[in-house]
Amino acid sequence: MIHSEGTPFDTYPEPEPVGATDPDDLALPLYGATFGQALSRFFRSYARFSGRASRSEYWWVMLTLGIVAVVCGMLAGAAEEDSTLGLTFLVILLVLTLACAVPGWALLVRRLHDADLSGWLSLLTVLPYIGFVIQIVFGVLPSKHFGERFDRR
Repeated sequence: MIHSEGTPFDTYPEPEPVGATDPDDLALPLYGATFGQALSRFFRSYARFSGRASRSEYWWVMLTLGIVAVVCGMLAGAAEEDSTLGLTFLVILLVLTLACAVPGWALLVRRLHDADLSGWLSLLTVLPYIGFVIQIVFGVLPSKHFGERFDRR
């Protein structure tokens, strides 16, 4: 139907997605999560691939893990070649990587759910050269109301 203004259809804004009001409610994403809330929810939802995660939850964790990895890598590289200090930082980095691999993947899957996408798309991040870019794109996608279909009921 054409209106007198010439617009072909009525346009209605998409409803805002429903999020948690209590930071301890892990069943819903916490929009506007603080640094501490995001890290707490990350480790408490260790291997939970169902549900959704907000952009703030995702980016606070990714920023923290990235900074820790860069610092450990720099300290390992700055240590003398035959020093055990460099090896120590590499071991710390390896342990951190192994400890956060599953929850990091689960967080990405929940982030995709919040954007109303299948969690299986997270497998694209293992592609050489472009996987990192794909992960950034997935992280900045806006939340969608229809992502609520992934919530636990």
